[in-house]
Amino acid sequence: MLSGAQRDRIARQIAEIAAAAGDVLNCFRSDQCRREMKADGSPVSEADLAAEAELKRLLSAAFPDLPIISEENTASHDLAPGAGFLLVDPLDGTRSFLDGGKDFCILVALIENAVPVAGAIHAPAEGASWWAGASAWRSRDRAFAGVETLKPAPLRPGLRRAVVSRHHAEGASLDFCARLGIGSVRHENSALKFVRLAQDEADLYPRLGRTMQWDIAAGDALLRSLGGGIYDLAGNALRYGPRSAGWANPDFVAFRCVQDRPADSLMAPAGA
Repeated sequence: MLSGAQRDRIARQIAEIAAAAGDVLNCFRSDQCRREMKADGSPVSEADLAAEAELKRLLSAAFPDLPIISEENTASHDLAPGAGFLLVDPLDGTRSFLDGGKDFCILVALIENAVPVAGAIHAPAEGASWWAGASAWRSRDRAFAGVETLKPAPLRPGLRRAVVSRHHAEGASLDFCARLGIGSVRHENSALKFVRLAQDEADLYPRLGRTMQWDIAAGDALLRSLGGGIYDLAGNALRYGPRSAGWANPDFVAFRCVQDRPADSLMAPAGA
């Protein structure tokens, strides 16, 4: 079992590695970036693959004993990695990246005994990073200057603000917000939705639709360090590793903060 200090050190290390892969992505910011569609209908580009290669190189050197499960390395999806492994998404928000947008990011998380114990999110277009082990931090620039500690924010009475996917805000997720009486819904791409929660810009992020574990593990690590987390619709904290559904997630709700309240109680319809 890793200590809090070890988790914090690893979190900073993987944040720096994610930022290095972000430099690779920034080299491909043009409409000439080659791309194709995967079997699931999502795009993959040469930028995804180049960032993944850089992440694999740096993570393998830093953590030689940890298996790496990465979105674009389909062979890794068949691994039974054991108690400790890394989950990697080299480019989350590929559509936005290819369209010239800014809301895309790189995700790396360390899983220990099915729990994300350290994670990092890097946004190359901004040069910003967020990372967490036992505690959480933010840097607004690529040089990691002016690092800020993120502090847990108290749970307010009622949930007022939601963030949902811009490209995948299917009716089910929006209906979920309506049932909870959410008054403000913000749309955004990629795992930067977890950043909005961590920075107290939203209270919850519901996702009723297909996602994969590498899409959310880094965000879950960030939220857990701040008193929140990601829960299935029965209120159980998500666990990570291969299962009968492969690496797919169940429908979930991510909360900025739960404190000592059961997560399922926060999903009760408005007026219940």
